[in-house]
Amino acid sequence: MEKRIKKVFLAFLIILILYIIGAFLFHNVEGWSYLDAVYFLTETFTTIGYGDIVPYTPLGKILTIVFAWFGVGAGLYFIYSLSDYREEVFDSKIKNVLSLIEKRTEKFKRKYKKIK
Repeated sequence: MEKRIKKVFLAFLIILILYIIGAFLFHNVEGWSYLDAVYFLTETFTTIGYGDIVPYTPLGKILTIVFAWFGVGAGLYFIYSLSDYREEVFDSKIKNVLSLIEKRTEKFKRKYKKIK
């Protein structure tokens, strides 16, 4: 289980680092506020792309390409890591509960057949 938690933490850390580096770079290259830079990165990472904030400099466009590839990849890795963690932790608990319900249902069915 700890391995899966580490994967989730690593994925989150990668996204956080991309945000920090990206906000700094877009702030300096495009002259955007840090909030606008983070907003733009969120649009890019989630592939929403409203188009209200766009890079105009050639370097800004190149950075967008790089951050799009790494950001989308990091986001998908984060979702995968969360799903993997959920599967290990919560699905096993759900299986135990369902097994208990099934046993009690069978017990009830046997009891009900005897009454009939």
